Amino acid sequence: MSALPRATLVALLFGALTVAMAAPWSLHPASRVVTDNPDTHLFLWTLGWDAHAFTTAPLRIFDANIYHPLPNTLAYSENLIGSALLAAPVIWLTGDLVLALNLVLLVSCALCGVGAYVLGRALGLGRSAALVCGLVFAFAPTRFYRMSQLHLDAVQWMPFCLAFLHRYLDAGRPRDLRLAIAAFTLQALTSGHGAVMLAVAL
Repeated sequence: MSALPRATLVALLFGALTVAMAAPWSLHPASRVVTDNPDTHLFLWTLGWDAHAFTTAPLRIFDANIYHPLPNTLAYSENLIGSALLAAPVIWLTGDLVLALNLVLLVSCALCGVGAYVLGRALGLGRSAALVCGLVFAFAPTRFYRMSQLHLDAVQWMPFCLAFLHRYLDAGRPRDLRLAIAAFTLQALTSGHGAVMLAVAL
């Protein structure tokens, strides 16, 4: 079996498990939120603002439409720009912020599993052991306890960054270092909390 089909199979496995583990909420992504609270409303607004700013004034994305006339108000909280890269096409096509938020949460969960699998393989583990790593990182109870908090749940780029850094340290390939830097950048744009945790891990 070639690497691409195997990677696709792993991604499909974690995608299917994510939907199953998050049911029944995951079966109604356009009509339900995990928790209807102020944090959820903030995330919906932030993703909506980011998607709007991407197409209207991307270089002024931090000048959000709150707390006028203060500048850079998006920086007062998590900016979710990395998550908005996934959410924006959904918002542009459907206008449905709830669907966009839920799909980002589900995709981030599945990517956590794939990333931990990739990290396990980079550390020299066999496929079965790497799958266990993915299962633990993607589906630990604490993830589902925090599923309504996008800024804490979207930590999917952490294991990818660590995996590519390990590969760079093992083989010295500049490409792996560039991928590690890209994954760190994506994590920082996705979650400031996650970026701090990743910096400590690095």
